[in-house]
Amino acid sequence: MNTAAHLAQTSSHERPVAVAFPFFAGLAGIVALLYFFREGTEGSLFYPLVAALGAGFLILSFFSIQTGLILMTFAMLFSPEIQVSTIGPRALVIRAEDVLIPILAMAWLARLAIHREFRPLVSSPLNKPIGLFLALSIGSTMWGISQGAAPVLPAIFYLLKTIEFLLIFFLVLNYVRTARQVNIFLFFTLLTVTLIGIYTLFQVPETEVFSEKRISAPFEGVPQPASVGGYMAFLLLIVLSLFLCDSQPFRKVLYAIMGVIIFIPFLFTFNRTSYAALIVGAILVTLLVKKVWVMAVLSCFLLTAPLWAPQTVRARIAYTWEDAINPGREMGVDVSFQERIHQYKKMWNSVRGSPFIGLGVASYDYLDSQYARTFHEVGIIGLGLWLWVILRLFRVSYWLFKTLPRGPLKGMSLGYAAGLAGLLVHSFGVITFYVVRIMEPFWFMSGLVVSLYLVKVSEKQQEEERQEEEFVA
Repeated sequence: MNTAAHLAQTSSHERPVAVAFPFFAGLAGIVALLYFFREGTEGSLFYPLVAALGAGFLILSFFSIQTGLILMTFAMLFSPEIQVSTIGPRALVIRAEDVLIPILAMAWLARLAIHREFRPLVSSPLNKPIGLFLALSIGSTMWGISQGAAPVLPAIFYLLKTIEFLLIFFLVLNYVRTARQVNIFLFFTLLTVTLIGIYTLFQVPETEVFSEKRISAPFEGVPQPASVGGYMAFLLLIVLSLFLCDSQPFRKVLYAIMGVIIFIPFLFTFNRTSYAALIVGAILVTLLVKKVWVMAVLSCFLLTAPLWAPQTVRARIAYTWEDAINPGREMGVDVSFQERIHQYKKMWNSVRGSPFIGLGVASYDYLDSQYARTFHEVGIIGLGLWLWVILRLFRVSYWLFKTLPRGPLKGMSLGYAAGLAGLLVHSFGVITFYVVRIMEPFWFMSGLVVSLYLVKVSEKQQEEERQEEEFVA
């Protein structure tokens, strides 16, 4: 593995993040204001200001990729959506990061060209499985389109979204070169989820189970509790792991406060797949830390849940079995749960003519299962490649957890591994790996974890070489 180039020092052209925030806070505020009142602007000011924001972001990112990436962490959750067209019954929306991510990539390439830092993509354990999966996705989609199984525009749209997610990963991977940078980006990731927690905390008094009055992220329009719930579950597991692995008392208090701020609105998403994701991830955390008191606390927390959980949360969970008495529930669960199980039978009936490579991306719109949809789109070979990517990510994070000393980075690695397990559970009931508000932060964190892995592997190699030289001398 070639990691020498990856560990080169950050360019001196970087500028402090604080320089950018006043300008972009003001400009973003104006754009957001015009967004809400865009009907009255008749397009005279809104789009020119958006263009100005993009140009400013390009210039800023050219001089400071770090600042561009930090602004991206906020845009992933706080950017508005603008409908530009429709694809069949679906609205085609553009979010701020759909523009900012390509701009950031262009700024990165421009820096490389001007500073003559021509180098190939940083080598990592993820490059091969990601490349093969993406190649198969494109190939199977072309096959599906030729057979009339995959609609052209939705297929292109979903492929571009997948490439956008992966672009986030590779941007982080190719920029982050030190553990200090990982800590910086981790801080802003935690700040973002805390702000989301505060934002959604004010929605709690108005939430209602079995209605559209559910927890929603900023600019989301119709609430999508599975999206915000999956995001919160993933970050809650990282916060929990940071609390367990950090030895600094002041930071542990901050993690505890942060966890409470996020956990309360998380409960009121009323999303059962997110609950399951958090529980499975938390169990994995307790197994990996191997502390009896942690297992005891978690067991007590879960066993007493019927006593402390809000009544609406208990009602949402109880509905799983209460609805089973109604006609048509032959599996002993509610109709929503039952439909998720039936998805696999529907998927097989549809894809059995091409089980190895599937029928292409967007060949069938499974809303309730990532596994069924992935199998339908890229077949058993694609599903295997996808699981290969996941396995590599887990092995990298687990190696870091076992190797690093106590501290935030060890906690981040543990939390990421647990969060990954949680998202795999979440994927049984949601097309998790297509959900923008989950996947953008996920691939950002994946870039941090793999970058940290490359840093530590390089340090270990250098230490072994040094010891070998001393032995020879």
